[in-house]
Amino acid sequence: MGDLPEDDPFAALLADHADFVDKLTELEATLDEMMATRDASEENEILLDESVRFFEEELLPVLAAEDEVLLAPLEKAIGRYGTLVNVVGYEHDEIRRGVDKFRAATRELEADASWAAIQETNRHGIFLVQFLWDHFRKERMSLFPTARERLPAADLERIRKRFAP
Repeated sequence: MGDLPEDDPFAALLADHADFVDKLTELEATLDEMMATRDASEENEILLDESVRFFEEELLPVLAAEDEVLLAPLEKAIGRYGTLVNVVGYEHDEIRRGVDKFRAATRELEADASWAAIQETNRHGIFLVQFLWDHFRKERMSLFPTARERLPAADLERIRKRFAP
């Protein structure tokens, strides 16, 4: 991950984020195509299903792990309210709600590939894409540096081990 040492507690997590951004870029392209053509092709629906699987099986477990091994100890170090812990915790909840809405929209699209269903899927999908890009940037630029500064070595090692490949 660029200039980070291999033993950086966030190196693996940042690599995951880079992989997630690639998947979000693919989702965005699919949504753009559906909006441009006003159609949901079989290929589009396959990619939407893969996106739901990605959110459920890859992204949401990472958020849960961040809540457990990063936000909980950081809350003890800096508090919750009025801090990044509160902001990031809220964003994790918002992402979970967004995934639920996107999943529901894709199910409706599968049942009836109408223009309204395409628009609804796009609305929830684009929200997730944009929100996650911003969220990952906030973690990289603010949350992770704060954790490096404020958490004891034992907590940073737990983070490194939890996200190690």
